[in-house]
Amino acid sequence: MPPTILVSIIIPVWNRWDLTEACLKSLRAHTSGNFFEVIVADNHSEDETATALAPHGEQLFGDKFTHLRFNRNTGFGPACNAGAKAARGGLLLFLNNDTLLTPNWLPPLMKAMQDDPRIGAAGPLLLYPDTNRVQHCGITFTPSLRTEHLYANFPADHPAVHAKRTLQAITGAAIMVEKELFFQCGAFFSGYRNGSEDLELCCRIREAGRRLAVITQSRVYHLESQTPGRGDDDNDNAALLNERCKGCFGPDVHRFARRDGYEMALTPWLESYITLPAEREEELTIAMTQQFSPAACWEMLQKEPLWHTGYNLLAAVLEENGQFAEACGVRLLQTYFFPMLPYYKQLAATAAKSGNIPLARQAIDKAEHVNKLLEDPGPLIKKAAGLANWAGKAGEKELQQLYEGWLKDLGVL
Repeated sequence: MPPTILVSIIIPVWNRWDLTEACLKSLRAHTSGNFFEVIVADNHSEDETATALAPHGEQLFGDKFTHLRFNRNTGFGPACNAGAKAARGGLLLFLNNDTLLTPNWLPPLMKAMQDDPRIGAAGPLLLYPDTNRVQHCGITFTPSLRTEHLYANFPADHPAVHAKRTLQAITGAAIMVEKELFFQCGAFFSGYRNGSEDLELCCRIREAGRRLAVITQSRVYHLESQTPGRGDDDNDNAALLNERCKGCFGPDVHRFARRDGYEMALTPWLESYITLPAEREEELTIAMTQQFSPAACWEMLQKEPLWHTGYNLLAAVLEENGQFAEACGVRLLQTYFFPMLPYYKQLAATAAKSGNIPLARQAIDKAEHVNKLLEDPGPLIKKAAGLANWAGKAGEKELQQLYEGWLKDLGVL
C-alpha cells in the first residue's frame, strides 16, 4: 500500500531556474520521509525551467513530484490555486522558490497544526541567508496601516523574535494551511498581481475563527523579492485589499513593542519605528563607555539591537581604524532600525569610503527624498492631526499621544 501523502509542498515559479534548482535541492536534502509530495506550478517559464524542471524533480522526488506547466503566466495566486487543486495532501505548504530549507524545518510546522486545532495557518521563521538575521517572524501593521515584517533584522535567536503573539497576518512566502480551510476561505484571490494575496487569505482565515502562527523552531532562508517585477503593482494591490478586506487589519506594532519592553517613535516625516526606553538606552551606554571594546559593543548590539548609541560608538571606532567595510555594515543596520536623516548621510559617506558606491547612492537618494518631504510640512501636519484624531476616537490612547506629541514638538498643538 503506497504511503499516505500528508503534506503537499507547492512552489510557484516563473523563470529563475537557478533559484528553483537550489530550492529543490535544499528541499530534498532537509526533508526526510515519504509523507510529502512536491508540486511546482510553472507559469510558462521561458528559461531552462521549461526543459530541466521535470527530469530534475523526478530524479529528486520520484513519483512524488509533479510539474504543472501553464500556457501563460497566470500569476502567483492562480498558480498556487492550481497546485492546491492537484494536491493529494490534507496540508498545503506554499513555498517561494527563492527559499533554502534547513534541517528539521517541516516537522515543527506539522506538529503545531496538529497540536492546536485553533491554528489555521502557520509559517516558519524566515531568515536572511547572508546575515542569519530575521526577515519574517510575522507581519505587523504600523499606526498608518503600512505593513512591515516585525523585528526584521533582529538576530535570529533574540527572545523577542520567539515570543508567542497573536498575529493578523503572515507571509505567503512559506505558509502551511489545511487544504479544506484554504478552499473554504476562497483560496488566493486572483485579482491581485503578485502581492497581497497572502494578506487577504490571512483575513479570511481569521474570519473563519482560526489563528495564525509563526513557528520559530522551523527556520527557512529567504532571499526575498526575487520575482521579476515584484512590487510594481503594490499600490493597486493595496487599494484592492482595502476594498475587499476593509476593517480586517488594524495597527498592532505598538502593542508588540510595548509588550517586549520597547516604545514607538516618529521621524520628522512621520515614519514610525521601535526604540528603547530612554532609561534603558542610558543604562547600556553608561555601562559600555566605562569599559568599551568593539567586540563587547557588537555583542551588546546582538542582545539589544535597538540600542541606538551602540551603533554610533562602534561605527566611529571602526571608521577611525579605517575599517570602512565593517563600519558600513554597522551604519546600514543603524539606518534600518533608526531612519534618521543624519544617519543616511553618515552611511553615504562611509559606504563611499568603503568603495560601495551603489549603497552610497541609495543612502543619498533616501536623504534627498526625506529632504523633499520636509520642504512642505503642511501635508505631514494634516496627516499627523488626522491620525491623532482617529486614534482618539478608536481608543488608541498610546497612538493618540504619539501623534499629538509630534505635533507639539512642531509647535502646532
